[in-house]
Amino acid sequence: MEPPLHPHSSYPLMEALMEELIEEILLRTPPDEPAYLMRATLVCKAWRIILFNRGFLRRYREFHKTPPLLGYLFYYNTSIVPQFVPISLASTFSPPEAYDDRTCLDYRHGRAIYIYARRSYIIWDPITGDKHLIMVPATYHHSYYTIMERGYYCTATVLCAVDGCDHLNCHGGPFHVIFVETYIVNGVLVAWTSMYSSATCTWSTSTSINVDNHIDGTRCLLIGASLYVPLEHGISILKYDLSSHGLSLVNTPRMSRAIMMKADDGGLGFAVVLENCIYLMSWEASANGIGGWAQQKAIELETLLPKSLDPSYPHEVIGYVEGTHTIFISTDAGLFTLELKSGLLRKVGKRDAYYSIIPYTNFYTP
Repeated sequence: MEPPLHPHSSYPLMEALMEELIEEILLRTPPDEPAYLMRATLVCKAWRIILFNRGFLRRYREFHKTPPLLGYLFYYNTSIVPQFVPISLASTFSPPEAYDDRTCLDYRHGRAIYIYARRSYIIWDPITGDKHLIMVPATYHHSYYTIMERGYYCTATVLCAVDGCDHLNCHGGPFHVIFVETYIVNGVLVAWTSMYSSATCTWSTSTSINVDNHIDGTRCLLIGASLYVPLEHGISILKYDLSSHGLSLVNTPRMSRAIMMKADDGGLGFAVVLENCIYLMSWEASANGIGGWAQQKAIELETLLPKSLDPSYPHEVIGYVEGTHTIFISTDAGLFTLELKSGLLRKVGKRDAYYSIIPYTNFYTP
């Protein structure tokens, strides 16, 4: 007969099980409130070891899949410097003082792009603080006037350049910058674009196409290998193919202040407010192969927002969070985010004269 096990012999097993249980609990901490993880690091040394472990942080990002919305930058109609509004307690977006009076054009895949000076841009990572200065070659049609006008007539955006990346942790990797400009040559309005690679520090061969309107200065939209750039008056938009570097024009539903978004079928879609109702549009092919824009869904604002809404106030969809089904809605009751799949509505700002929104999404972990 074997002697009974000493009571203390099961301690290592219990400790291992407890550590695994704690890790599973911490793994489920909501990513849209980073303060919870920050506070958890103060509980004890064992928790800090878990939370600072790279394997845990990788699992945390993979478990939650989509970087949460931590805040947003917004512009007024006449402003050239954005204001940042945090949504979570621990959210931070504090560019170096040298950028305080600079125009932020876009944020994507963990990086923001700022106009720095004539023909130059700064790519900045708000988590690591890494900065990269890039120059648009002087031979291109880049003018000081377009810089001062907050992206009007020219714009640029940044995106991860790693093939197959899940974009959950793009810090430190190679990136691309796409620069787009509209200008007049011999009385003809032309859109011109080129792509910069941080891996080679070179610009691609430029591509151009005749257009009817200038770039309008609002945010671009990335869907797959296509970048969509809005033009003034909303009649058409530019489509830039990241693989072939080709430019083409896409007709829109021609609705004032319609915002580009990713449709349920994975293609280009639009969201717009008309008569206190949100309409979601997507492209539908017809029997003759021509196709057109069709309404996919209508959402009554009265069923979502406070009953005291002023019907005369110009309610608008003014932003879209890439990688999600979330839009920003400006109303007389304030600024809201609406998750289109779940119907979850969240107030994220006061009533104001918002013109455009740049969402800030990131995994902000210890």
